Amino acid sequence: MELSLRLDQDGRTAHEMAGVASASASSSTQSSVDYSSKTLLTKLADISDDQSTNLLDDLLFDAEIADCALLPRTFWMPAEGVTPRCRLEQMALEVFHRHVPKDGYVYDKSTSGAEWWVQIRPSPSAGRYSMLADASSSTKDEESGSGDKVDDDMSKSGISFHWDKDEDLRLAMGGDLYIHPHLSTVTYLTAVGAPTIALNYRIDPTTGAYIEPSSDGKNPGGYVSWPKVGKQMSFDGRFLHAAPGDLMKNGEFAEQCKVDRTGIVDDKKKCHILQRRHRRTTFLVNIWLNFKPINVTFFPEGMIDKLSSQNGGPILFDETNAPDSKEKKSTSRRCEYKPITVPSKGSDNDILFSWPMGGCNSDEKINISVPLSAIQEERNNSGNVCIEWVNEKGVAIAKGGVDKKSGGIEGCEQQQPAMKKQKTGG
Repeated sequence: MELSLRLDQDGRTAHEMAGVASASASSSTQSSVDYSSKTLLTKLADISDDQSTNLLDDLLFDAEIADCALLPRTFWMPAEGVTPRCRLEQMALEVFHRHVPKDGYVYDKSTSGAEWWVQIRPSPSAGRYSMLADASSSTKDEESGSGDKVDDDMSKSGISFHWDKDEDLRLAMGGDLYIHPHLSTVTYLTAVGAPTIALNYRIDPTTGAYIEPSSDGKNPGGYVSWPKVGKQMSFDGRFLHAAPGDLMKNGEFAEQCKVDRTGIVDDKKKCHILQRRHRRTTFLVNIWLNFKPINVTFFPEGMIDKLSSQNGGPILFDETNAPDSKEKKSTSRRCEYKPITVPSKGSDNDILFSWPMGGCNSDEKINISVPLSAIQEERNNSGNVCIEWVNEKGVAIAKGGVDKKSGGIEGCEQQQPAMKKQKTGG
């Protein structure tokens, strides 16, 4: 396999312009795209209840189809030259152009675009993670390397910690090549389930070695976003992220998923509509610039008629939402966040969580001192929290468990991540 690939000094795919140094192209890229972790409101958050019910129910139905285990994991929408055939493709294209300026920015349009997919928790019966769990219920799970079923956090309530990357390319190159999208985005279609958390932990693109924030002269930091219909979170595509169900109160997710079928128990269509409204459903878009991930293609033509056709106007963003808009309306769409600093010695309210790294055939874990009460306080208003850990050990990837007596980390030894085969998201 022949591959032409250029990375800038930050490990991002760069555009090679004829007669212009790559450093110049890299500088242009970095000055034009906002890589900060943030949330904003899309048009879905503004529409009236009647419009919301009709449009969102259609989108939730589309998401259930796109999540079918018999389909590819992710799909491609080019930056230019292709008319969206369905609403999900339209949304993917709008996300791309919301975050990538149309003017004054240089990138290779032939290899740039949006990789999109959906995540649904709990996974529907025909969903990818439900079928994965069923297939491994009585055999050794090749993803987790254990004899147990696929972790409940993957198939039922949340999303495991992972990096977005070209999965197939990584496997083809032996497991050590990490090519990331420029930006990762999560658009919430329901207000159900666990929050998304993005951490400024990276991985070396050519060796697979973990890169701690201290190497950039920074403290560990994280951005937490609770689901809200129509809210979108975006962050640096190189960042480690997840949606841990443990951040919710005990039993809260089960309560959110309960459906009142009083009076409609015999109406299967209405029951299915209500069930979709009571799941955690997210629309994920990775923004790729100057590089198209291998083996990612369009949504299958033979299935496109099963999705809602795109015959209306913009769904998420109109022209005035674009980053280079003269009206600058996009600025007012930004959501506020609560800043939290975790002191070097921690606090009595912090809880030490130890989560497995998703898709790793090892005992690698990420250990985080979590200001849980402060995060949960933002749940009712679907808020956001920006966290800084003064102690660099407040967040650590380690091999081994947690020393509960001291709150320290046993065997805190940097490991090469094992091959990861499942596409996840927020």
